[in-house]
Amino acid sequence: MADKNKKEPKANPILGRTGQSIDLVKFNIKNEQDQFTEIEKILKEIYQDNLKISRKYILKCLKLTWTVNDNYIFLPYNLKVSREKFTLKFDVQPKKGISFGWIIFAIWLFIFSIIGATYAGFAYLSIANLNKDIDGDGIADINIDINNDKLAEINIDINNDDIPDLNIDYKGNRRAVFNIDTDGDEKANYNLINDATGGKSCSINCDLKGDGWPDINLDLDGDGIIDTDMDTDNDKVPDLNLDVNGDGLCDIMCDTNGDGVCDVKCIKAEEFNKDIKTGTSTQTGSSNIETSTPYLLINYNDGITVNVRGLLPDDQPETFGLPVLKPVKEFTVENLSDYPIYYGVRWNVYTNTFVTNNLKYTIKGTNGAPNLEPTTMPLTSKSIYERVLIMPRVSQKFKVEINLQGTGVPQNDDQGKVFIGHIEIDLNN
Repeated sequence: MADKNKKEPKANPILGRTGQSIDLVKFNIKNEQDQFTEIEKILKEIYQDNLKISRKYILKCLKLTWTVNDNYIFLPYNLKVSREKFTLKFDVQPKKGISFGWIIFAIWLFIFSIIGATYAGFAYLSIANLNKDIDGDGIADINIDINNDKLAEINIDINNDDIPDLNIDYKGNRRAVFNIDTDGDEKANYNLINDATGGKSCSINCDLKGDGWPDINLDLDGDGIIDTDMDTDNDKVPDLNLDVNGDGLCDIMCDTNGDGVCDVKCIKAEEFNKDIKTGTSTQTGSSNIETSTPYLLINYNDGITVNVRGLLPDDQPETFGLPVLKPVKEFTVENLSDYPIYYGVRWNVYTNTFVTNNLKYTIKGTNGAPNLEPTTMPLTSKSIYERVLIMPRVSQKFKVEINLQGTGVPQNDDQGKVFIGHIEIDLNN
C-alpha cells in the first residue's frame, strides 16, 4: 500500500524547455552587448515566469565561453550549461541521490564555504566590472585592466555610475592623464577635471557633457597650462591647438609661439568650421584650408582604437565549414594642401598579451599608399611605415585586417589573450 504521507516530488518546471545551444564560432565574434543579449534571451525562454533572470546568471554563462578552468555550470532548477568543443549547451541534469552521511558532511562544508563564497563573490563582481563597454562599440571604456592583473588601472569608476573618477585617459590613449590618484587613497589629487555642465564657469580641463572626460582647455601634464583644444572665445568649442588624433600634439590651428594666434596649419578664421570633432573617431574639417601650409586630414572611419579578443584561428573554416570573421579597421589620409607630403604610420600598443607570433595583420592601400603582407602584431609601439608620399589634393585609403593564423593544431597558448592599440599618423618634416 502506498504511503499517503509521503510527498510526491515536484516536477521540474523547466523540463521540456531546454535543448538550446549556441554556436561559439559565431558567438565569439559578436560584441559584448550582443553576447549578453543572446544568452539573456535563451535563459528567459527556459525559465519564463519561474525565475527572474539576473545579470549574475548571464555573466556566469558568459564566463563559461572563455574560461579555461571550467566547462560547465549549474543554474537554478538543475539547468546545466556546458561548453562542449565549440558549442554552449543548455540542458536539465537529473539530480543524484545523496546519502545521509554526506548530508551531514555537506552541512559542515556549507558553514565553512559561506566565508569563502563571500570573498569570491566580491572578487567575481570586481572582475565582471573590468573593461566595461558603456557605449556599445565593443571597446572598453570604464575600469580598464591594462596589465591583466584583474585590477583596474585606467578610467576607474568608484561609484558604479559608468562615469570615470580616477586615472582618466586622454582620447583613448589608455594612460592616466586626468584625475590622477597619486597616493592610492581612491581620491583624485593631480590634474583634476572640472565640471563645466549647466553653464558653470571653467578655465582648464573642462567637462562639458558630464561624462567624466574633459572636452576643452586640456592640460596634459598637470602644470596648469593649457596644451590642446583651447577655447579662446568662451563659446565652449575648441579653436586653437586642436589635437584630432589623440597623440597630444597639435594637428590644426597651431600656436607655436604662445601669442594665442594660429601660425601653423591654420584654417582661415572667417571660414573656420566650428563642427570640427576632436574625439578619436571621424575627423571632419572645412574645405577652405590655408593651402600654403602642409596639412593632412585623418579620417578614422570606425574609431581609432583596435581591440582584439575572442578571435578564432583562420584555419577553422576547413574544419567547421564556417567563415571566421576578421577585425577590420579603415582610415583615410587626405592631403588638403598644394604640396607633396611625407608622413609616417605606426602602432601605438597599449596591451598585447599574445604569447605566439600567430596574431597577424595586413594592410592594403590605395592611390600610392603601400601594402603590407601578413606581419606579426608588435608587442610594443612600433613604426609600420617611416615615409609615405601623398601628392597634393589626394586621398589614400588604408584597410587593416587582423587575423589569428591557424597552425592546424589547438592554439591554447593564445586562448583568452588580448590586443589593444591604435594606429597613429605622423607628419614628417
